[in-house]
Amino acid sequence: MTEVTPIAHNQNRNQSQRQRKFHRRSRNGCSTCKAKHIRCDERRPLCTYCLRHGGGCGYPEGDAGSNATEAGRGSGSEDGSREPHEPTEPCLHLVDATPNDPFLGTSYDVPHRSRSLFQLFTNTRVLYTTRVERNANSFIVHKALSHPGFLHAALLMTALHWAWSTGDVERFRVPYLYHKLQAIRFVTDQLRNPDEAVHDGTIAAVSSLALVENALGSIDAVSSHLQGLAKIKELQDEERRPVKMGLLQRMIMMAAKSVSSRPVWDILDISRTDFIHQSVIISLLRVALRPIYSLGILGSSYNSKRPLSDVLARKAPHPRASGSNVLAPLRSVDGSRAGFMACYFYLYVIMREGTVDPFILNWFIEQLLADVCRTETPMQKGQYSPSLWFWSVMFGACATMAAKTSDDLERGQMKVFRDAYLDKINLVSQVLGIKNWESAKSILGLFAWEDDFDGEMELKILWEEAVREGGGRRPKWYSAENVDYQNAGNCW
Repeated sequence: MTEVTPIAHNQNRNQSQRQRKFHRRSRNGCSTCKAKHIRCDERRPLCTYCLRHGGGCGYPEGDAGSNATEAGRGSGSEDGSREPHEPTEPCLHLVDATPNDPFLGTSYDVPHRSRSLFQLFTNTRVLYTTRVERNANSFIVHKALSHPGFLHAALLMTALHWAWSTGDVERFRVPYLYHKLQAIRFVTDQLRNPDEAVHDGTIAAVSSLALVENALGSIDAVSSHLQGLAKIKELQDEERRPVKMGLLQRMIMMAAKSVSSRPVWDILDISRTDFIHQSVIISLLRVALRPIYSLGILGSSYNSKRPLSDVLARKAPHPRASGSNVLAPLRSVDGSRAGFMACYFYLYVIMREGTVDPFILNWFIEQLLADVCRTETPMQKGQYSPSLWFWSVMFGACATMAAKTSDDLERGQMKVFRDAYLDKINLVSQVLGIKNWESAKSILGLFAWEDDFDGEMELKILWEEAVREGGGRRPKWYSAENVDYQNAGNCW
């Protein structure tokens, strides 16, 4: 029997410790993970590594797709731990040094596949399903380059609006998933620092997450993001958590309460608007009759002894496990837009403030105004309810007054919106023969109105301004100086 010396025993033990641990090889992993020699979890359309780091995540498809990623299989070392691969272009740390690079000189490290989405955002707006050229000097483009929260929000919203316009959810699936994850990580990081958490860019990021998820029907995710917004509001000072809500929020609360008290047959009549409808009307019906959260609970949160985020957590739907790589097929455009707008009602009631940052508000007003323009001619021909149209333009005018503008670009854009709505109020007042505020109020009551509404005087002043200034003048919507919205008005 051979005796093993202590020295030989120690050498054998050290040799066994130096042996590499066995790992199952990922034979079908993506090209990015193979190039970096890391294990791929093979999730589709993006593996976890590429989702987190912005990689291209190319998968071979059959024999034809196994060129670069499979070319060196079997030519590496015996244990297969290393395989030669052609170099893969990294998607992060990509610097485009051309003079037109919008990110040159900024701290943003934007993946290559996100750049075409950003280009679409800077050049195009989607009004309902129609693509319209964006003003090159739009304030929301400047804001998107000023803060990561605004940038993630802009790209998420653009991906959603592209799907509305084309029905194509595949083209921007990868950048959508990437910026969705990055926005979540960004908001989570910001919440660790109260000073950063209350920034309007952080609010824009969490708001956009809720908006796109509700547009896609992911209710569990929406409730989570609304809870995040509630936590941010709890970190703000008293000035940004007023006891009395702004006019837009009070209008939302009043409408939801009024609609929910209507007889069922009235609601059915409201929802039957021939072949067209305004998503804002359907959205109000949705939040009044099938809310994610009761607007009454959200609106009374200031007087509650418990933080609103705790209240929402207790009432939130039970979370269901879902893959972060899933982008649901787009529902009908009308259904998706109704979900998009309905989420705004929850967001603004939670915010409470009379004026809010115009970045997220801008996307809301654009869609409201798109519906107004789309239904204007049918309204004049008697094919769409003039009373519903009157209510929607009064509501839209309230939204234009809710912007907290900080520079000339923002003020100019909101003035264009406001002037357009004043023209529409004047137009429908003439169609309906409204001569005084009492008549206007009775028309509003055909859809949603309460006699004790504490915003009545503000709405009266708004209506009187529209009718007084509208007498005998050419509508500003079609004036030469507003080329941007003249084109939009001619889309339908």
